[in-house]
Amino acid sequence: MNQTESNLDNDRFIVTAGGNPPTKEEEARNAPLRTGYDYSQYPSAITGFTGMNLQRITVRKEFPAVRVRVGPRGNFKGAVCRRHDRALVLAVCRRVTNQGLFGIHIYVSQDRGHSWNELDTKLSNCPFSITRHSDTQPPLLGKEMSLTAVPDGSLLLTVESKSFIEDPTTMAMYRSEDGGKTWRMSTVNGQQVARNLIVEPDGGLLFVRALRSAYWQHIYDEAGKPYEPCADLELLRSSDGGRTWSRSEGKVAWDNARFGEVSSVRLGEGRLLASLRSNPPGTQNEGGQVTYLTESTDDGATWCEPWVMGNTAEVQVQLLKLSDGRLLATYTNYHLPFGVCAVTSHDDGRRWSYDSIIQLALSADCYTGWATTVELDGGDLITSYAITAFVNEPPAALGAERNVCETVRWQLPDL
Repeated sequence: MNQTESNLDNDRFIVTAGGNPPTKEEEARNAPLRTGYDYSQYPSAITGFTGMNLQRITVRKEFPAVRVRVGPRGNFKGAVCRRHDRALVLAVCRRVTNQGLFGIHIYVSQDRGHSWNELDTKLSNCPFSITRHSDTQPPLLGKEMSLTAVPDGSLLLTVESKSFIEDPTTMAMYRSEDGGKTWRMSTVNGQQVARNLIVEPDGGLLFVRALRSAYWQHIYDEAGKPYEPCADLELLRSSDGGRTWSRSEGKVAWDNARFGEVSSVRLGEGRLLASLRSNPPGTQNEGGQVTYLTESTDDGATWCEPWVMGNTAEVQVQLLKLSDGRLLATYTNYHLPFGVCAVTSHDDGRRWSYDSIIQLALSADCYTGWATTVELDGGDLITSYAITAFVNEPPAALGAERNVCETVRWQLPDL
């Protein structure tokens, strides 16, 4: 597939190029501005200029918001949801070791995100033995999480768990029935994480993720388990609040198995839309990644040929259907200006407002993102995210105290 064009058979789609792509003339002027980089010297080949059309200027317009830091320095990526008592719950990870072990801390806000209080959490069971690294290690472990308020009043937390789980080819799920204080842990086969779960109108849960992403090949090789990468999706469904799951496969009309971090949303007429973070053929590392979109009209059994949503180095998309019918996409900029952005769509993801990008947060470098957004009463939105706030300070012992987790409460501006 061409990165700037997608030929879709379904005539309901309007072919898009992803963001506002440069013209051939602009790209010719951009090319000499991007020469001379030794990409091996940059984290994941992220220079800060990859993905930018340098032949543009930006006109800024500012709007009020409520921004709050959640917990201490060192808090990193998080996920937010709204409990059925309307309190906000935020799960955030914090590094435990330099080898990639993260602990999870749970915060609650009773005042629409003005302040956050950490809960004293407990894990009531553990299906396997976990080696403790310190006396202060939290009971919940993991990162790259999703957090969902289940219709029965419980909370469901999914996490990337390869750094601590006994079988790294399985994924950990935590469930709380008391608002986030006490959790029970279970596992499901497959390590692929997703950005969110869908709560269906009938109360069921739908979890869409990569079936066998090529990104996870090394995990299975190290575990001595056979693994054949696959370009399709896996759909997990639960009718009992996430206690048990059924599985099905969704055939995607492409052959690119290098994708993950799927976000999905239920559209009108039962359709499904999913975003896929991927390396297009011929690209390497995060600096070359893009986000694709794909749609299913048969409840996930088949998915159309994915098309490019945004610009290069714009990833970690979370899709959210708003009460006014619009789609909101929050995502991470791995190019300048680093941080968290948002765009909207009035036509179920065919066109996006890339001429009026909303910059929700700025980061001092590329270690940023994992934005998750929920809609509150009255049209307010609250987004949680991580940024690098202390880039020039010496790294602390665990190398993560440059990062913070914050939330911002905002409203969509009338642009």
